[in-house]
Amino acid sequence: WHSHPEDVVGDYLATHAQALATVKAKGAAVTFSTYTPGIGYDPATDTYATAPAMVSVSGFAVEAGKNPILYQALLLVLAENPTLFFVPTTYDTLPLLGASVTWGGINYTVKSVDPLAPDGLSIAATVVCAR
Repeated sequence: WHSHPEDVVGDYLATHAQALATVKAKGAAVTFSTYTPGIGYDPATDTYATAPAMVSVSGFAVEAGKNPILYQALLLVLAENPTLFFVPTTYDTLPLLGASVTWGGINYTVKSVDPLAPDGLSIAATVVCAR
């Protein structure tokens, strides 16, 4: 029990820092990238209020155990597609579905992101990738 909400956030920031240090020591650096066409589409002018951009989320990852039921639901082959335990460098930033990532020299697309967010802010996530 915490009497002040800032105590909880401080606890999870420390948990994120510990997780990041551990995965950084055992895993590999990764960057997930997603192209966004822009925000604020106006159909009358066929333009966006903001310009297209590449959104990147960096951090460190290790391969994690695979959930066969999730792989079946996503129509993925267990042996060909990795599940990564990912800790972002920046607290509460996670890859988006459809983002691209290179793991083990192979390019993949993010198919599932399951965040670890005990207070609603993401410390880490389990990320399922597919070719």
